[in-house]
Amino acid sequence: MGRPISKTIKDNAWSLGLLLPTLIPLVIFWIYPMIKTFHISFTDWNYISPDYDYVGLENYQNLMSDAFFGKVLLNTLVFTFFTVVPPIIFGLFVAIRLNKIQKFRHFFVASAFSSWITPTVVVSMVWVSIFDTDSGIVNYLLKGIGMEPVKWLGGQTTAMIVVIIVTIWQYMGLGILLLSSALAKLDPEVEKANDLDGGRGLRKLFRITLPAISPILVFLFIFFTLNSLKAYDQIYILTQGGPSGATSTILYYFYVLAFEYFETGPASALAMIFLVMCLLISALNFFLSKLLFTK
Repeated sequence: MGRPISKTIKDNAWSLGLLLPTLIPLVIFWIYPMIKTFHISFTDWNYISPDYDYVGLENYQNLMSDAFFGKVLLNTLVFTFFTVVPPIIFGLFVAIRLNKIQKFRHFFVASAFSSWITPTVVVSMVWVSIFDTDSGIVNYLLKGIGMEPVKWLGGQTTAMIVVIIVTIWQYMGLGILLLSSALAKLDPEVEKANDLDGGRGLRKLFRITLPAISPILVFLFIFFTLNSLKAYDQIYILTQGGPSGATSTILYYFYVLAFEYFETGPASALAMIFLVMCLLISALNFFLSKLLFTK
């Protein structure tokens, strides 16, 4: 016989009661603000006045026809792509090399991980001094080999390159830690059997290593994608979105609209577009990473 209905209802009520402590903050700090943002996106609220008018889809239409929004969208996609793939590839290469070291391996891994746990603001301030036009070490080295100094943070292309470099360097810390841990758990017997079968180099990498650590690779792809999409701190510290919007991303543009221009309606519309974009890219990233790294 099945369980009594009253018993099932009681168990469900008890389970819901246990979930309430986590559901309440979720509703207050995530679901309600998201619904409120969606509502504001159809208004012309300026963040200061208590009064506002409904403008329908005007905010969305204006964004779609705004050339600067197109530039910001392209910047976001370029920045995301170049800060997701390279740190995983470089992190995997470093992790493989570190796992061949017997002594001090944990020390080197922990040292690499320090780049991830260091606050982004602190990291960005250090890199500002490294790429400084007049006193930065990069231009000092360029002068040493007879090259002219470069205005790294003042050029349309070089500014984005610097922001990408800083982000890759920080992401690699987490990548090295997780990938090194995953590689250390590989079955040595399987590796020995593969070696005896002649599976070395790239063949071993694609037949044994990548499928075995695919869960970590999928996680890093999705995690780095979401972090890159919402990148703000390094952009604000390094370039303030400049020069001429060359490093402005969607989240940084949202900050400018909402808290510098006080155009809260358009900023809320931008936030909703950003939410949909994150969901679509995350879903695509998930399916592609599963296709690439799992059998």
